[in-house]
This record gives sequence, structure tokens and C-alpha cells, in this order.
Amino acid sequence: MSGLHIEQPGPRATIQDLGRQGYQHHGLSPGGAADLRSFRWANRLLDNDANAACLEITLGGLTATATQPLTLALTGADCQGTVNGAAIPHWGVFRMAKGDQLRLDRPEVGLLTYLAVAGGWQTRLFCGSRSCVVREGLAGLGQVAADTELPARAPDGGHDIHPYLRRTVPEHLRPDLHSDAALPLMAGPEYDTFSAIDQARLLGARYTISGRSDRMAYRLEGPALVSPGGITSRAITCGSVQVPGDGKPMVLLNDRQTIGGYPVVGTVPRLDCGRLAQRRPGQPVSFALADVANCQAERMLFERLIDMTTWSPTGTPIRKV
Repeated sequence: MSGLHIEQPGPRATIQDLGRQGYQHHGLSPGGAADLRSFRWANRLLDNDANAACLEITLGGLTATATQPLTLALTGADCQGTVNGAAIPHWGVFRMAKGDQLRLDRPEVGLLTYLAVAGGWQTRLFCGSRSCVVREGLAGLGQVAADTELPARAPDGGHDIHPYLRRTVPEHLRPDLHSDAALPLMAGPEYDTFSAIDQARLLGARYTISGRSDRMAYRLEGPALVSPGGITSRAITCGSVQVPGDGKPMVLLNDRQTIGGYPVVGTVPRLDCGRLAQRRPGQPVSFALADVANCQAERMLFERLIDMTTWSPTGTPIRKV
């Protein structure tokens, strides 16, 4: 099956969908797109299924050649993408003919860029997902390497792709990658076991992202908390903020381990984990205590916005009645 021939993937590129759900008890991390907002819009631009696999590209640097006609969408960090040297729309749809070359440069701000194709990338499906968790070493689900082919569905010769090409996501619906606003933090199961001083320290501090951060966890440098000690290992979720023995918080992300024995002081909501995943080592991170109901409402509104969005003939998003 033909699609997109990857000549250079950049520092790191992996296939991601919404993740491998329901298999943590087997020791499999869910994986999945780290920036959910950018991932969902990439698929929505093409009317793809919400779980269609995208290419998650870290810090740009990708070059690739189409081996069949392709309709694609690009969201996330702006890599100043070009096809055959001509600029393509960011947060919009573009077309590649067979033999066209795509190039993505290093983004000035942000970390992750998402490349979606009509119908989703047709890589290996395992336990209901095409997501890659590199450390698990699953055959056919590894990091995208140079000189490999990403398979896509054959184009529909009778399908008019021109309306897609006018579609773009308005600025106000895109995440602000320049913002360093505080991340909402829902109180975790061990929040009350930390002293009032440590609670205030966590919420008042300005941490920085450690260079040891990755898709498994963002480790934070800054004021240490006094950990109340280990707990019985239990399942953990994306956004869990653990406090290990050194007192430095770390935010667990998509490729996290399935269980953990460090106290969890709070949880960052899933959409805001995407904001964090777009920040680079050395950038600031702070927290603001948030209400669970408000965080749930924000997620529900986002999902409803995505589900209700359709497109006008001019490419402008409109809401279904």
C-alpha cells in the first residue's frame, strides 16, 4: 500500500491515535496523541473518524514524498510547511500529487505538529489502536524511521477534494502555544496528606520543565515538597502529578507506566496535558487549583464543539443546528 515515503522523520515522529484503551491491566501503556486538541482538529478538518491515526512530529525536521495523491491536514506547532517549496496552510488542508515533496522546518514555538491524512494512516492495528509507545517495542508500532512508507487509503477518484482545501481552523479555536498560563490542577487522592505549607508552595511556585522530560512524564525543577511517603501501587492516569522521594513533582503523560507507588498530589485535565506537552525544557510551569466539575464541563464543551462543527462551502467552520 502506498502513501507517504518518509525520507527524514526529524528528531522523533510516531503514529498516534486516541490511544490503547482498556489494556493497562495487561501492562500496556495507552499512548495516544499528547496534544489532544491539535490531534482532534487535524482529523476534523478531513471529516476523519475521531480515532484516525495521525503522525505526531516532534520539533519538525520532516521531509517526505507522496507516492500517491493525498489530501492532508496540518495542526499543532507551526513548522512553516511547504510542498515543492510553496507554503501550505497551517491549521488547514492541503493536497499532494504523486511525487510532491513535503518539508517541515523546526517550529519557533511549541513542540508537536500533527499530520493527518484523509482516512487516517493505515499502519498496524494492535489492541484497537495504532499508537506507538516506543519503550514497549511492539513489532510494527515503533518510531517512524527514515526511508519508510506510511500507508494511506487509495484516493477516491470520484471524490471532489476542492471543498476540503478551503478549510482552516480559526485562530480563536487553536491553542495559544505562546501562553504560559497556569495549568488547572484537580486535587488528587493524597492532596490532603501534604502540609498546608506544601500545598501553598505547589500552587505558588513557578517550576521549569526538566531536560529529562518525555512522553512518559514531564519532570519539573523548582521548590521541593515534603513527600508523605510511598503508597500501595495503583493505576495512574494521564495528568497525574506524582511527588517522588526528592519532592520534585512530575506530571505523567500518555506513555506513563501503568501503575505507580508515589503519592498523587493532583491531576492536570486531559486537554491541559496537551498544553503542557507543547512546552519545551526550560519553559515555566505553574498550577492553579481547579474544580473537578469545571474541568469536566470544559472537556464536554470541547467534545461538543468538535462534534457539532461542519464546514461551509468557503471553508469556514459552522455549528450544526
